[in-house]
Amino acid sequence: MNKPNRLVTFLYGLIGVGYAYDNAEEVREVIADNCVNTLADRAETHRDGANTLTDSLAFQPGLLDLHDELHDTWHYLTALKARARDLGYGTLTEHLDAAADSTRDVLQAVATAAENTVPCPAVPASK
Repeated sequence: MNKPNRLVTFLYGLIGVGYAYDNAEEVREVIADNCVNTLADRAETHRDGANTLTDSLAFQPGLLDLHDELHDTWHYLTALKARARDLGYGTLTEHLDAAADSTRDVLQAVATAAENTVPCPAVPASK
């Protein structure tokens, strides 16, 4: 795979340019490498953080932060989709639309989860 070294990647980042790969196999390899190389650390970090939660309200700050990040992701995907459509990239537009829709669904599920961190008041027994 023709991947730039860390210095080139850093320099590209300074000027706001990212490296683009020439074929789908390279893109799949980069995605897989990024997942595998950080999987254990990410899983441990999130597991350790979750293990500190002691009641339902403790879930709320993280869920609200996650909702905000997902909302930003949804806007980014929506903007990319519009630009891909403007440039006539039909298949790319469809995939970005699907990604935006999936993100919207996760966004809604996280919002519902955050709402459900608030304990329900006890309901008196009916006579």
